[in-house]
Amino acid sequence: MKKIFTLLICVAALAFAANAENSRAQQCIDYLLNGSNAPKAVMVANFDVNNDGIVDISDATMLINMELEAKAKANAPAKKKVDVDAIINDILDGEPPTPNLGDVNEAINKNLEE
Repeated sequence: MKKIFTLLICVAALAFAANAENSRAQQCIDYLLNGSNAPKAVMVANFDVNNDGIVDISDATMLINMELEAKAKANAPAKKKVDVDAIINDILDGEPPTPNLGDVNEAINKNLEE
């Protein structure tokens, strides 16, 4: 009974792994390893990242780097925006120290860059 139960769990795990969606980098590596027998040979044009006409290890490396950069951006903490309204209110109240319009422009430009 234990053997049958273990076999069923292994089959379920393999089915789950087979249905897992591969990343673009993983598909490119699979293509490189399997050659022309790759099941998704139509997607070869998508793997040529550096547009040199050849899918090779440099394309796979670039795809991996692109995925790592995307994950890093997604996990990066949100940047704090400068409160432009607070600077304008400080200018209007007239109490020292009073910022100037250059400070407002600088704050707006900083927010637009982010």
